[in-house]
Amino acid sequence: MKKGLSIFMTVAGVIVLMGGLLTYGLGIHEIVPVPRPDLIVVGTSLIGILLVLSGACDLFIKKSKEMEIEEQDERNIALSNAAMASGFKVMSFAIAISIFALIFTGYMTVVPCFTIIGAYTAGQIVFVMRLWYLNKTM
Repeated sequence: MKKGLSIFMTVAGVIVLMGGLLTYGLGIHEIVPVPRPDLIVVGTSLIGILLVLSGACDLFIKKSKEMEIEEQDERNIALSNAAMASGFKVMSFAIAISIFALIFTGYMTVVPCFTIIGAYTAGQIVFVMRLWYLNKTM
């Protein structure tokens, strides 16, 4: 499962990176009706590179048998989940404050505002639904 996800991330990163470079090479980024057409190339290239690096690191790093056993240890899994939970709480607070600050200082326009609020809301809904499901089944 994890190897398949890493392969998907790497392939998706190459596609996004090539798409960004292709828009630059063909000059499409100049005719697209967006406020900052130069950010199309920069954004897609950066996202593509990050996806390729994330997927490739997982694919090419060889783990020893001892590392694999330690990774499957229940205590390490519980510690990892607790760390992710703390990170989720901090990220939720930071995103809410950032959205508030950007809206009221005038830097956030309507479309990005609703996009980020939608992503934030989706994360919160998934958290609540998963918590409800786990409480019901455990």
